[in-house]
Amino acid sequence: MAAQERSGYGQSLPEVRRISYLEGAKEVANPYSDYPEHSPFPGPPPYPPHHDAPPAEPAELAKAQASRKKRLWLIIGGVIAVVVILAAVLGGVFGSRAANSSASSQSQSGTNSGDSGGSGDPGDSGGSDQNPSTTGNTTDTTTSSNNSTSTPSIRQGSGLSVTGWRKPDGSVETYLFHQDPGNGLRYSRCDTSRRLSGNDSACWESPVSFGSLAHAGTRLAASTILSGDEYQPQIQLFYTDFQTRLLGIAINAQAQPNISDDSVNKKTISTGRNSSLTAYWPWAMYQSGAGTLFHVRNLLSGSFEPSDSSWDNNETNTTALDGSRLAVVPTSTDFALIAVKAGYAVFYQHPASRRLAVAITDLGHPQVPDGFTQPWPVALPNIVLPARTPIAAFSVARPRDRLRRVDTYVLYLDGDGDIGVLYTVVSSGSGSGIAGWTTAQPEALRGADRDTDIACLTMPTSFRDAAGAGLLLEEASAETARCFFQRGGKVVEVRLESKETGEWVVVGDVPMS
Repeated sequence: MAAQERSGYGQSLPEVRRISYLEGAKEVANPYSDYPEHSPFPGPPPYPPHHDAPPAEPAELAKAQASRKKRLWLIIGGVIAVVVILAAVLGGVFGSRAANSSASSQSQSGTNSGDSGGSGDPGDSGGSDQNPSTTGNTTDTTTSSNNSTSTPSIRQGSGLSVTGWRKPDGSVETYLFHQDPGNGLRYSRCDTSRRLSGNDSACWESPVSFGSLAHAGTRLAASTILSGDEYQPQIQLFYTDFQTRLLGIAINAQAQPNISDDSVNKKTISTGRNSSLTAYWPWAMYQSGAGTLFHVRNLLSGSFEPSDSSWDNNETNTTALDGSRLAVVPTSTDFALIAVKAGYAVFYQHPASRRLAVAITDLGHPQVPDGFTQPWPVALPNIVLPARTPIAAFSVARPRDRLRRVDTYVLYLDGDGDIGVLYTVVSSGSGSGIAGWTTAQPEALRGADRDTDIACLTMPTSFRDAAGAGLLLEEASAETARCFFQRGGKVVEVRLESKETGEWVVVGDVPMS
């Protein structure tokens, strides 16, 4: 592996040759037979019974030979007809499978192959005319590569990731990403203005499928960009393909198509085979095959606006257990402090002890901004977890904190199939304002599926929103302090009930159809 440049966040890496996935190599298959339906084909005529007879006269012999030739041609014709019928049937079956596979590839290479611009700026839609059904147009069927009307569902043990934003009308729009049983990617959207009294789950719309190159069991990492008028919002999703390449999708209702490839796809970034993914704008993180954590950062402009096409891919000093789940959170409520050194923390499993651990990357670097204040200790309680157990986290603004620090909640699956919570509490008598860590085992989080993922919502921040003002991270609220996991195969939504006691309550099941 080529040596990676240590994090010089404002410095571009050498230009990487652009690749176009599957372009010019699209398989074309016709799922239908070229032959019409047939009734059972008649077999060859029966052979006449054999009799002893005197030698035939020349005329009779010629007649008999002609009869035998006729029978032979009929036999050959019958065999050919049977072969043709079998070929037509088998061709239809395998052709249909090839077409479905090809369409899935075309949905990404043909409709999402255009540049998405900076961090997913929609730009050129690239080849969208070749498969208009999977470009910006989406479906709520099981996959986006065909017109199937089968009932949508979720893959058991699917990766989960959630992001969202507060709309100008004050409601919250949430995007929950997951994978279907056919390995297609989908999102479910909730607009809190549609919630009914006593039924929070009424806000969820039918899942929307979109084209991707996702491999079975890919981890997912979603985040939200809020910047100026163009990104209001733009939803980012990172995932990996079967070659472990880090790829991205950008969703922007103001763009055409509104779902497109992200510009990070231009980078040749390969993750470890068992790598998890996590993201909070402008950061995304993955693990290399050697266990080292890398962060991928959009090279923002001087005014913290998204870059049109530039990304950094830098190695950190943190090594995690192979296949450790990762959870990144902001360490400040201010985007100007989040987008620079020490702006994020990542939770992971220690490679030797399997303990829950956290690192604030570049915490001791001399370029850490003067206005940054560490929000909580990086020494965690001794929590030993099963290998590769799900980990999720979210940060919220600490109430009435002039230093713009965050409180953080970490959810993890223990060996009993219950989800525990590690969270920060500020001691009223400490005087220093430094938070400590405490744990809870909420009843609402018990009995999760052993192969579940966990996803939690951290609200976005912005240096300059549509009104030209900065947007700080929100405090915890019943609308936004929410997490998701699978229990009994269903996706369960839970929310934080009490910051003081760490109690959680079940909201309901997220509908998957």
